Amino acid sequence: MNNFSFNATAGASQSTAKPRLAGNNIYDVKFDGCEVQDIVGVKDPTMTYKVLKLKFSNEDGTFEHTVFEPRAEDFDRRVSDYNNPKTGKVDKIPQASNVESMMLLFKHVIDSVDPATAEKIDKKQTSLGAANWDDLRTLIVKILDAKKGAPARIKLMKNSKTGEATFPGFFTGLTKEGVPYVKNNFIGPKVSFSTYEMKKISDEASAKPTKATEFALAPPEPESQDDLVLNFNVSSEI
Repeated sequence: MNNFSFNATAGASQSTAKPRLAGNNIYDVKFDGCEVQDIVGVKDPTMTYKVLKLKFSNEDGTFEHTVFEPRAEDFDRRVSDYNNPKTGKVDKIPQASNVESMMLLFKHVIDSVDPATAEKIDKKQTSLGAANWDDLRTLIVKILDAKKGAPARIKLMKNSKTGEATFPGFFTGLTKEGVPYVKNNFIGPKVSFSTYEMKKISDEASAKPTKATEFALAPPEPESQDDLVLNFNVSSEI
């Protein structure tokens, strides 16, 4: 004789999967640690993409930021042209290298979740470094995974191409002495939207919806090493 029982439904009737946190918001989250991944290419199995993921979550969703292995050119600083309205001339503005931005990103996380270690770095009471990308990933995991569960506050914007949440771009500046620094906080207690970001959010909210047929689908993975641009002015997400 067949019967009906709720035993099989115990603890299984509500999904525990969390969606990704949306952009254009500031969230109170917990730090979920780092994850080292070596991703073998699907289209080109000879390619391996060595990445480090920084993970955050709260009751409403999750956020991951993926950092790719730097290339040789990512150690070089760039120069941007700026049309100066006061002089009418084009000024040359030096920009921090992608690697300098990457290291500031890691330090920005350390400042938030492990202030004791951050203070030692700032006071030069400890010397932390790595000879290569694999060693750097190991070092970052060693520092940050000890602080899993630490509370944090993060600011997320929307990626202009995919609409997914991302850390703000253009967060690195250079002092007059040429020292790189974080000019736009996006992790930590002192987080807020800048005037530019608020206008961008407002413009996006009032923009006319794009037809589905106008969207260009992004490839599921980089086609080659040349596509792995370590550009911290845009999102570096898989």
